[in-house]
Amino acid sequence: MGYPQGHKQKTRERIVLAARKLWKRDGYDGASVDNVMAEAGLTRGGFYAHFKSKDDLLVEALSETLAIETINRLKEEGINDEKAMRQMIVDFYISKTHRDHPDQGCPLTALTQEAARFGSRPRKVLACLVDRFSRWLAGGQSSRQNGLTALSLMVGAVTLARAIEDESLSDEILEASKQEVKRILQIE
Repeated sequence: MGYPQGHKQKTRERIVLAARKLWKRDGYDGASVDNVMAEAGLTRGGFYAHFKSKDDLLVEALSETLAIETINRLKEEGINDEKAMRQMIVDFYISKTHRDHPDQGCPLTALTQEAARFGSRPRKVLACLVDRFSRWLAGGQSSRQNGLTALSLMVGAVTLARAIEDESLSDEILEASKQEVKRILQIE
């Protein structure tokens, strides 16, 4: 008797979710295939039935991000005002919650430092992700420069806020950055 229909796809999704969580929390190098599979409740031997390499898993894990998933969820909830969506995304992204829970946040804030050592395919996926998200952030503006600037500030603010021990200064970094991003994107 075999596995039920869809079992392999569900198992693959569990592996991707486990990888996203661990990589955002521990970094790419800090989360081995063994750790990813254990987080998914599986053994290492099953990994290669789904992926050729850790880089192949990374490519799939990076194909969707928290922000893109949130945009899709907001649309499903009937929130279609792009400006309101951008404001909601910025408010979450540059927040204490995002800062304090990297495993539930955006991979850009957790993996960009390691990305220079990634293979070509993951770096291309990251470039597409940055391009797609920055264009969305720019909204109807004629140039994506504002979106790139805003995204860079968002990622940098959260990364820097996580890096320092002084919570008051960390909070100040988040608040100042959030206000500047909203000014750049003209959403407040």
